[in-house]
Amino acid sequence: DLSNNNIQNISHKDLQVLHQVPSHNLSLDLSLNPIDFIQPGSFKGIRLRELTLRSNFDSLSVMKTCIQNLAGLEVHRLVLGEFKNERYVKDIDQSALEGLCNLTIEEFRLAHLDDTLQGAELLHCLENVSAISLVSLDLSRLKWPYKNFKWKSLELIDCKFEQFPTLELFYLKRFIFTANRGGNTFIKVKLPDLEYLDLSKNGLSYMGC
Repeated sequence: DLSNNNIQNISHKDLQVLHQVPSHNLSLDLSLNPIDFIQPGSFKGIRLRELTLRSNFDSLSVMKTCIQNLAGLEVHRLVLGEFKNERYVKDIDQSALEGLCNLTIEEFRLAHLDDTLQGAELLHCLENVSAISLVSLDLSRLKWPYKNFKWKSLELIDCKFEQFPTLELFYLKRFIFTANRGGNTFIKVKLPDLEYLDLSKNGLSYMGC
């Protein structure tokens, strides 16, 4: 756990031990460090069980550059976002997560971004992730044209919606939609492989059966 250690820059030599020894069972938490720069290629070839980056970046440009410079990392679970009342990155656009296209990720979690997330391309680099969790986010303007995505598990928890998301996810087996605000009318979805569904704590109404 290297969280809250005033780490500002990460270079290849800082991660040398991870390049030299097997690290696929190692979890690395860098949260609450004011990271300004990650050397390109420093994470290439590293395999981690989990990497957590929360409340690290002062601006969208720093966040985008640092994510891009994670290229080549293989990680089972990647956690991004912020903590409540800590470092709010503003003006999140649909290119904010485009650097994730150069990572190999099995599970992804995004939590506590204060800005409204929008655009159809925001999550396009996560098409082949098996599990995705979005927590405490404003998703009222996010579009959901993700019907070709390979997600098997989707969690939407404590988020803000304008309407219930229109989902067409043909591989999804587990869907949790709990404690959300807005989107109170349940609409038709296409989830033919669904095995587990949790719609608790939403105050949903139904258009029909």
